[in-house]
Amino acid sequence: MTARRYAVGQAVFDRDRQAHGRVVALYPSPLVARLADTAGFQWIARMVACEPAAPPPAAPAAAEDRGGVRIPGGRVPVDVPPTELRVGDQVMAGGRLVAITDLRYRHGGTRTMILTGGRLAVAERRVRVWRPRTG
Repeated sequence: MTARRYAVGQAVFDRDRQAHGRVVALYPSPLVARLADTAGFQWIARMVACEPAAPPPAAPAAAEDRGGVRIPGGRVPVDVPPTELRVGDQVMAGGRLVAITDLRYRHGGTRTMILTGGRLAVAERRVRVWRPRTG
């Protein structure tokens, strides 16, 4: 049994761990490489126990915004002023939709949003939010 040659970024299946991963680093020895799964966990794998991963299955069709962000079903985009924000609305943050968990400091025309994960964002003017479809 011989080791295959892989490139950084290539998707492989590690038979020893029974896990899919991407090649993160290659070592001088052609027998080992560092792999990482989608959650970021990394491990060292023997190349003789790895095989190229099959292409991922096609994802079901979902509504997408112009930026390619997946929008949950039943949600519609709405542009609202900061004074009309609600807890539970979802806003675009870091390239994905994040829920507003709390709203603070209603001074003038601004609002401080506390997002899922504890991040803060300030709404100073109209904000695009995604709300559940009603009616």
